[in-house]
Amino acid sequence: MLVVAVEVGSAGQAATGSDGHPEVKKPREDLEVNPEAAVLADFQKRLADYQKLHDSVEKGPAELKETSDPARIREAQATLAARIREARKDARPGDLFTPEIRAAFRRLMYPNLKGAEGKETKATIKDDAPKGVPLKVNASYPEGAPLPTMPANLLANLPRLPEDLEYRIVNRHLILRDVDANIIVDFIPNAIR
Repeated sequence: MLVVAVEVGSAGQAATGSDGHPEVKKPREDLEVNPEAAVLADFQKRLADYQKLHDSVEKGPAELKETSDPARIREAQATLAARIREARKDARPGDLFTPEIRAAFRRLMYPNLKGAEGKETKATIKDDAPKGVPLKVNASYPEGAPLPTMPANLLANLPRLPEDLEYRIVNRHLILRDVDANIIVDFIPNAIR
């Protein structure tokens, strides 16, 4: 991102150079970019890219129409999941949760995982832990497996997600789940220590 500063004179008008154009100062090079903010901005970009892909493959027969028929819901969900898998056939762990993003998420969650509050949070996670959930990109979240509650104190510290995505903690791992397709988009192994 380029920041341009225009010097304003005492009358509130931009100072002009000898050519009559506003005088433009170069950005200060001594200013540092907050590395954590840059990492989280990268995550938001990756989310936006995934959301574009999701939206583009959701159009057509995979688009879920409002229905209460479980068979039609599962069929639309399976179609959407297949389209996403095809569009992301080369997807790997770390496509959204890069090593830098993983480290940032661990730092964001850590304060809520220590002390008495952390003990309660870890107990909640342990109590809600489902069995048999694969830690694999593009894998289906097992039908009938409980969706563990994301502790509110952890959720409050993590970046907001688009409506179609959600965080879930499975044992000690943080997963990013596509709600409509019921697939694991990416995951952070051992996010909870």
